[in-house]
Amino acid sequence: MVAERRGVLFPFFGLAAIALAFSADAQLPTVSAREQMLTLLERAALHRDHVDWRGLRRDLANTPDPQRQRVLLDDAIRRATAGHGRWLSADEVDSRSKRVSVLQQGTASSSEPVVASTTVTLDPRLGMIGVGPYLTDRRLSEAQQSAGGRQWALNLQAAIRRQDDGSRCGWILDLRQNSGGNMWPMLLGAGPLLHGSVEESTPVGYFSDGRNTQPWYYRNGTVGAGHQVHVALGAEGYVLKRPGSPVAVLQSGRTASSGEAIVLALRGRRNSRSFGFPTAGYSTGNNPVTLVDGSLLVLTGTVMKDRNGMGDGARIFPNMPSRDDEDMERAARQWLLAQPACTGRREAAVAPLPINVSR
Repeated sequence: MVAERRGVLFPFFGLAAIALAFSADAQLPTVSAREQMLTLLERAALHRDHVDWRGLRRDLANTPDPQRQRVLLDDAIRRATAGHGRWLSADEVDSRSKRVSVLQQGTASSSEPVVASTTVTLDPRLGMIGVGPYLTDRRLSEAQQSAGGRQWALNLQAAIRRQDDGSRCGWILDLRQNSGGNMWPMLLGAGPLLHGSVEESTPVGYFSDGRNTQPWYYRNGTVGAGHQVHVALGAEGYVLKRPGSPVAVLQSGRTASSGEAIVLALRGRRNSRSFGFPTAGYSTGNNPVTLVDGSLLVLTGTVMKDRNGMGDGARIFPNMPSRDDEDMERAARQWLLAQPACTGRREAAVAPLPINVSR
């Protein structure tokens, strides 16, 4: 699906999805595309007040050096988007799409959910699922992109279903390698773990541009924001045999952008805790906009928030900090096995755990 046609800001591109090396000869948008880009940034970028737009236009007009113009544009985008936005030439967009196509034909990175690995012995009563980045090939039609996202989400829910044999009393959701991409297939695939015993109509997160707030949700095998469905399974989503089972979320400094969206979707869920390290700090929403010359502006315009409306677009700190991966996994396992769902004890009412939002 093409976000610019919807006019709403979403984190489609993570760091891994847009990391491309520039050529030695600086590529620039055409004059008309440049003005279109500057207008969009000036009106809608999250930190648009951090840039002197009149001064930038003046400097660009007075700078004949293409390399210098590219530096000026990149610096303005960086400041206006806190480093999450990017401009990609048409050639760079094509190169990125070819790389995505290669990944889709290869390992689990696009066609299948990432398989979670663990450095400690996993108790047979626990399930463990990894959700890695999901990248979109923009050369494909909207229908093809939607079908690819749907199949990826179906594969992830199938992986959950295969482990859910009735003996699982808790789940580990591994987001340590999730550097971003299209958040909607990720959210849809992880859907069975999102709500617990809470009614599915409850939002699992929000986008906020400082003026308006838009909820995003998982329900009835669909994910979307506001009144718009973005990806649907085409069937009812899988429901855990023990819907209220506790979930431990593993996160790291590589967890970024849409990966951080999934962290936020679990934060505030009853019987959920996060373990590991602070995330990358790109918990903001991106909207990829195709410009008149075929180049692409990745426009950061929203902050992502959890289901309780907490979030500031910066790093997300775990509930339980860890020393290393082994310590993280061990702590997650121990916490899960100590929960009433695994011990058989009756659950007592407890106060919500304090939340660290950012630095």
